[in-house]
Amino acid sequence: MRHLLDITELLVASWILGDGGDRIPASHGILDRALEIAVEREAFPSWVRDRLNFADSRVGLQCVELPELLDWAQRAQITTAPNPSYHSTQVQISREAALQMLSDLNIAEEDAIRWGRLLREAVNEARSSINAYPESAVEEY
Repeated sequence: MRHLLDITELLVASWILGDGGDRIPASHGILDRALEIAVEREAFPSWVRDRLNFADSRVGLQCVELPELLDWAQRAQITTAPNPSYHSTQVQISREAALQMLSDLNIAEEDAIRWGRLLREAVNEARSSINAYPESAVEEY
């Protein structure tokens, strides 16, 4: 299970360094789709991409590991529990803490910045595609 914490730390650290802001979307399948886009574009090291699995379900595309990743982030106090409406989760670590996590994972800051930016762009793409359907209007996180 250590690999899930490593993936969690890499995703959150990349999000912070890639100027994703201090909130990560946690609803409407946005992060699921964004992670799929990021994996397709070969963001993140292979040890992350190879462990993320995606499935079409009754509620749409899901990253199978995402609920556990979000749970690990909350238990490690990297993020808060999703806000009451479950639209997003608040990042609780600083840039310096993110850099330390990357150092522990032997990940270069430049790579994490690039991956974080790609993930943020993928989130925007996912949100746009979901908002293309009027009945699924997604609030900002």
